[in-house]
Amino acid sequence: MPKKAKKGGGGKGGGRTERLEFLQQRAQAEEEMAKKREETLAQFLKDKLEKEEKNTAENLRKLNEGWRAILCQTRDPELRQEISIFSQTFERQLEGLDSIIKDLVCDLQEKERQSAHGRRAHLQRLEHLWALHEKWMMFVQQHWENGMQQLSSRFNSEGKQMSAHSQQQRADLEDAVLTVEQQHKEVMVEIHSLHSNCIGAYEKALKKRDGKETLKEESLQIQEALLFCCRKKEEVENLVTREQLYFHITAEKMKEVKELQESVIQLREKLNSCLTENESKEQDLMASSNEVNKKTDELRQQLSQGRSAARKQLMHLTIQSNNAIRKLQAVITKGEKVLRVAEMCRKLERKHEKVLTSSSSSSSSSSSSSAENHRSVTEEEEPAKESSEFPELQQLRQRMNTALLLRHALKKQREDLSRQNQQLRLQLRQQVDDMNTSDCALDAHHALLTVSRAPTTAVPLNTNSRRNITKAVHAVKHKASPKKI
Repeated sequence: MPKKAKKGGGGKGGGRTERLEFLQQRAQAEEEMAKKREETLAQFLKDKLEKEEKNTAENLRKLNEGWRAILCQTRDPELRQEISIFSQTFERQLEGLDSIIKDLVCDLQEKERQSAHGRRAHLQRLEHLWALHEKWMMFVQQHWENGMQQLSSRFNSEGKQMSAHSQQQRADLEDAVLTVEQQHKEVMVEIHSLHSNCIGAYEKALKKRDGKETLKEESLQIQEALLFCCRKKEEVENLVTREQLYFHITAEKMKEVKELQESVIQLREKLNSCLTENESKEQDLMASSNEVNKKTDELRQQLSQGRSAARKQLMHLTIQSNNAIRKLQAVITKGEKVLRVAEMCRKLERKHEKVLTSSSSSSSSSSSSSAENHRSVTEEEEPAKESSEFPELQQLRQRMNTALLLRHALKKQREDLSRQNQQLRLQLRQQVDDMNTSDCALDAHHALLTVSRAPTTAVPLNTNSRRNITKAVHAVKHKASPKKI
């Protein structure tokens, strides 16, 4: 309260001070009133904000529940249809894999049967070749022995004939020489006798000059003796020429004997060379037989390796089929879990709808005024509150993203499996063609056993698909951006 002014001389000075004090008190009172008003306004605003936040939370919850109901109603048949499609596709893939495994088992059995048939045929051919080789060796040995016997008998007979002929020629030559010598001696004796007779006749002619007739006779005798001597000379010359011919014939015969001896030596050398050639041929045949045995061993090893490779491929295919079956079972279990979660969400949404229908009538009047004033603020704060206050939406988004990623990964896996199936069918066709060609080659005349290589998968297994899915799921969990409803 302001104090009363004093009466007296200091009236002006006291009035100013009182007025100042009054103004100060008035200003203080106004400040206190303003503070109280501000506090009351702040409290009122706080209460109003709390009410609006509660109303916005209830509205967001209603919106979320309605969105969930709509999403479940729309996505439930789609998910069921996709699960049915996936189950049908997986069943078809399983049936295809089972048929492929059955075909592979049948092909393996056929290949084992064909390999056994080829091995039997190869062994029969080898036995036939060994029998032919033995027959040929026996025939060559018999031919060789017959040739040796014929050559030895011929050589012995020719040697005996040559020796007998040479002995006969020597005996004939000796007889001819003896006869020629005897004839020469007789001729010489006759010549000497004729010469003596001629001399005696000449002497008689000289003595008997008187008798012309005797002389004529003696001259005729002398002429006859001379003619006889000429004849004998001619015979001696003929004998000498015959002796020369006989000597020439003996020289030719000796040359023929030497040539026969040289031919015998050449035949012996040929026999030795034939023996060495036969030994070398026998060695070559033994080496070829060893090579054939080595090749048969190598072919057996290749057949065993092909069988082991085929068995490994069967094991690999069975492992892949088991892994695919496990993956399909896991996907089916996940789909069943998603269906169960959807049914639980439906039940919860129905309960929330029942609760909301009772509380919506009471909260609608109070929330209408506050929503109009602070709609801009709530629109800015809605996404952050959704991500912080409603983790179920985030989980649903994550599940949707994971389901889409799984669908994409399963499509990729299906494409990889179809490619592998096509490659396996091509390899099976190639193996069947190779085995058919090998059968044709085995049925051919003097054909070797042809073996095709074991089949190998060209495309590697897609082992990184599951890792990519898990990485995408983690990315969705950590980098999920909130959106407006």
